[in-house]
Amino acid sequence: MSKECCPKIVFLDLDGTVWSSLDISAQKPPFRKVSENKIVDFEGLPIELNFGVKEFLIWARRNRLKVYSLSWNIPEIAIEALKAFEIFEMFDGHFIEYHPYKGMLMKKALNNLGLDVKPCQIVYVDDRDMHLENVRKEVGNVVFIQIGVDVKHFLELKSVLKNLLRDKCV
Repeated sequence: MSKECCPKIVFLDLDGTVWSSLDISAQKPPFRKVSENKIVDFEGLPIELNFGVKEFLIWARRNRLKVYSLSWNIPEIAIEALKAFEIFEMFDGHFIEYHPYKGMLMKKALNNLGLDVKPCQIVYVDDRDMHLENVRKEVGNVVFIQIGVDVKHFLELKSVLKNLLRDKCV
């Protein structure tokens, strides 16, 4: 393999991927941290950070991968949850809008960031594949990794990306 498909950017879904809530927009802020990987909303409903997220974000930064959230949520609520988990600043940026068009959102993110990357250099991580067709229509044949199917958790994701970096970046 050549460097032309070396991973450079990771887009992470939030709901069901980064955290246990399947719809953070339905939770009631303010959020309060109750342990290292758990917050509760105003009504006391718990949301857990999924296994290995922080370790993955630290590893990605050390390995010069840019990591952005890509989420269909009410931005203010999702951002408040990211801050409550103390991971907001561990991302390189956030692309959160309240609509299901993740392909359009990813394309907008790439344009706004001025990133000139090939689709094969983009890794899109989500717990569902329902947006994949739209992403590939708008952006191209990105690398898709489904949490819970292709990998069980973020430490496995780290291992998969390590292998991609080793195999495609030489």
